[in-house]
Amino acid sequence: MAGFVYTIPCENPNPKSLFQTFVDRVPLSNLHATSDDSTRSAEDDERKRRRKVSNRESARRSRMRKQRHMDELWSMLVQLINKNKFLVDELSRAREGYEKVIEENMKLREENFKSRKTISEIGLNRFINV
Repeated sequence: MAGFVYTIPCENPNPKSLFQTFVDRVPLSNLHATSDDSTRSAEDDERKRRRKVSNRESARRSRMRKQRHMDELWSMLVQLINKNKFLVDELSRAREGYEKVIEENMKLREENFKSRKTISEIGLNRFINV
């Protein structure tokens, strides 16, 4: 109907005559034929049924994809939690090792200081006693 231009006579604005003018000008191809109604309706019903079945199958596949994706994400989450726990434990061991090294380094510096002081005192005493 997009290509049709209707001119409605202005001399009689009676709604019934306007409707009749419209009906007279509507192409018959736009009206349903009664002989084809049952076959078209059956075809339409069959198309709707197939489309409904197709949509249900598509929705089922979509739900399955979503479920697989969620399973993959949960699996990845578990792996990342375990890896994080491992890394936190490793970091804790490294910090403990670092603290032990710092503590040992302080002891060695203290021993070194005492040893130098002792050597210094022994060396000076030797020269003083002579």
